Amino acid sequence: MTSAADDAWPELTEMIGAAPSARILDGGSIEDLARLGLTERSYLGALVRHTGGVVIDDGWLRLLGGAGGQLPSLVDVNARSSGLCVVGFDVLGGVFALDGGAFGSGDGSVHYFAPDSLEWEALDVSHSRFVTAMLTDAIGKFAESLRWDGWRDETSALALDHGVSLYPPLSTAEGKDPSASSRRPVHMSELVGDFWPGVTTGHDRNC
Repeated sequence: MTSAADDAWPELTEMIGAAPSARILDGGSIEDLARLGLTERSYLGALVRHTGGVVIDDGWLRLLGGAGGQLPSLVDVNARSSGLCVVGFDVLGGVFALDGGAFGSGDGSVHYFAPDSLEWEALDVSHSRFVTAMLTDAIGKFAESLRWDGWRDETSALALDHGVSLYPPLSTAEGKDPSASSRRPVHMSELVGDFWPGVTTGHDRNC
């Protein structure tokens, strides 16, 4: 059992409580923690053990946790394996993943599959630093170019298994201004493909 001094959860709950528009989803699993080989000393382990995920900025960012919540669990999302561990999604289909070798170094740093470039981008931070930054409003700067007037109302109204599809897509020259695009809610599987559980088109991953 992890001692209180080694438990990241109190620190995380304090940050989440202080963050505007962030909330903890019910869920969490000690079985998932063991299955992933994590401990509660890490932020990732604490999220798996104590939450069904964390929603930041009214649902713009969805961090994965343990089983039993409104989001798929970290175990479910990473059921297949080949060198990366998906830890969260954003409402536009951006994917956040840890490098387990798929991106070269295998150092566990966070990478982002960006919907505007359709490429993986290295964020050069650990998972704990990434979570801390997102909970202390770095997400506003990070997502600024992807947002439009009224995004918060649209995002907060979505179920957590849905996101926003833009047309023209952000990855096209015509779609670079999301305020000028048409938008519609879609299931997350339409945005992230087989990174969503139950969709199988060839990508494998592991924590």
